[in-house]
Amino acid sequence: MTEKYKSVWRLILCVPLAVLVVFSGCSTFGGGGRGDTFIDSSFNPDQKAAEERLHEIVREYIGAEQANAEKQNVPVVRRRPYYFREYSVFPDGVDGFSIDFREADSRIRPLLAEVKINKIRYSTQMHRKRDRAQRDLNFMRDTGVETLVFELRSGRWSRRTTASTWRRTSRAMPGTRCARGPWLQSR
Repeated sequence: MTEKYKSVWRLILCVPLAVLVVFSGCSTFGGGGRGDTFIDSSFNPDQKAAEERLHEIVREYIGAEQANAEKQNVPVVRRRPYYFREYSVFPDGVDGFSIDFREADSRIRPLLAEVKINKIRYSTQMHRKRDRAQRDLNFMRDTGVETLVFELRSGRWSRRTTASTWRRTSRAMPGTRCARGPWLQSR
C-alpha cells in the first residue's frame, strides 16, 4: 500500500473517533440536558438576601400550584406513554413550609437548601389514550411531604431535585365520582 492510501485511511479512522470523543463530553449529547429545572432570575450576592429570595420562590411555587388546583377543569398530564389528570393542594397554605439551609464547602455552590412542604395530590388512573384520561373523574388522594432541593449557584437559586414521600393513599368511595368526596383508606 502506498503512503498516500495510508494517510487517507488514518484520516477516515481518526475523524469519527475525534468527533465521538468531543461529543461524548457534551452534556446535551443524547438528550442528557434537563429542560425542566428552575433557575432564579434575580442575583443575590448576600446570603441573607438569598435566603429571603428562596422564601419568595417557594411561596410563588405554592401559589401557582394552588391556582392550578382551583381550576374547574383539571388539565390532562402526559408522561410517556400515559395520560392522566392531576392537581395538588397544600393544606398548610402559602407559608406552610420549612427550609433547612446548609453551607457547603464550595465557592461555586456555597449554600444548599432543603424545602419540605405538606402536600395532597389528587390524580386519576393512567391511561394510554388522552380522551379516556379526559373523561376519568375517579381521583386517588395521596397525602405526604414534597421535598425540594435548591442550590445557590453564582448568586441565583436553582432547583436540583424534587422528591415526594407519600404517607397515605385513599380512593373515592364507590358511587361518588368527586375528588372532594368521601374517601376509603387504601394504605
